[in-house]
Amino acid sequence: MNVTELLVEAGILMVVGMTVVFVFLTILIFATKGLTSFVQSFPEPETSTPAPRRNTHSATGDTSQQVVAAISAAIKQHRKKNN
Repeated sequence: MNVTELLVEAGILMVVGMTVVFVFLTILIFATKGLTSFVQSFPEPETSTPAPRRNTHSATGDTSQQVVAAISAAIKQHRKKNN
C-alpha cells in the first residue's frame, strides 16, 4: 500500500465515522424532543403548600431550660460511654 491509498482509506473512514456520529446525534435530538412532548402531555399533580415553619429559637436567642438539660444529659452520657 502506498501513501495515496492510505490517505484515501483514512478519508473514507473519517467520513463514515462523522456520518455515524451525525446520525446518532440527530436520532438523539428527535428522541429527546419526543420524550419532552410525551412528558408534557401529563400534567403535574397539584402540590399542596407546605405548612409554615415554626421558629424554634426565641427572639432573644435564649435556649429553654429543657433544651439545656437534654444537651447536658447527652454530654454526660457520651462522656460515661467513651471514658
